[in-house]
Amino acid sequence: MDTHELLTKLRTENENASFDILNTSSDINMLYKLKTSFQVTYEFCSGISEDDFLNVLSLSPNGPSYTREPIGLHNYIYHHMAPHFHDYYEFLIVLEGALCQQIEGKEYLYPEGSCCLINRNLRHKEIFDQASKILFLGFSAEYMTKLLQSDEAGSDIPEVRITDTALSRFIMEDIQSPGRKAYLDFIPNYQNKRSLRTLHRLSEALIDTMMFPKFGSSHMTRGLLCYILQYLSSQEDYHCSLIELSSDRDYLLFARVEHLLEENDGRISREELSKLLNYSGDYLNRIVKKYTGMSLHEYGMKICMKKAANLLVKTDRSVSEIASDLQFTNRTYFYKLFTAQYGMTPREYRAQKRAY
Repeated sequence: MDTHELLTKLRTENENASFDILNTSSDINMLYKLKTSFQVTYEFCSGISEDDFLNVLSLSPNGPSYTREPIGLHNYIYHHMAPHFHDYYEFLIVLEGALCQQIEGKEYLYPEGSCCLINRNLRHKEIFDQASKILFLGFSAEYMTKLLQSDEAGSDIPEVRITDTALSRFIMEDIQSPGRKAYLDFIPNYQNKRSLRTLHRLSEALIDTMMFPKFGSSHMTRGLLCYILQYLSSQEDYHCSLIELSSDRDYLLFARVEHLLEENDGRISREELSKLLNYSGDYLNRIVKKYTGMSLHEYGMKICMKKAANLLVKTDRSVSEIASDLQFTNRTYFYKLFTAQYGMTPREYRAQKRAY
């Protein structure tokens, strides 16, 4: 049995499988065709040694499906098979560990707590290279539209609307004008310390509700899916970046670094960024240099001075208070950085801007 036949057997031997796999002999791409309105897949492995297995639990209105395969065999298949695309929208949510996602031939690393929304036009495949727990959510275009418009369906209580969010706009534009190769990248805000806890809680509730359905479980399932969409759409909890296929290979990583720097007023260390993004500090420094011509530290200080300038104009705090708020213990150094960037001292800058 060749790898094409083996993959087809592993993925379709269960009568409750939520999607069909077409074009399995293609060297270019395969198609995953959703058989239901939505599906939930939970994949987990304890490692990548010969003794480890990839466990795949799939849930849909058709019922549950479970497969278990050696992780070595799984990765062998996925390294030798063509990428696939879907006729549905897919969320990838990393609950633990990290996952390498190859999108149109480019590899992107997703650390725990991060998410990705793939549209229907991108070839991709996932590679497990460490212990991890991953949740996949698949939605047909019709079902996704219903979820996004659920607050317009005459609800019994007022609901938070997410129609004016990056996620909703991405889906609606894609449905109205299909063909664009793009995806959304989600990373938790630096101050969002509960991201993993929230994702685990929602995932466990969703899996439990679908595995052991009771009276009202269909409503609960839809509610949990809506809650996940609302959580990822919240600017207080997640930063969302639209990535076009034409974007440079390193642009996604730079966008993540820039967001974390902006969120923390430029005052976040290379070590902290390395831990959050799962890339070495030296590599992150090279990425920032590529797009800005500045080192990571220099770019962080530029963002910090921009924050200082904003505080000088919009608040009545003293220069010393602003410097302290931005974690400067050396006031002279703060003055030096500010003057170098704006060509005048903080007091002169405040006076000039308020004069207009």
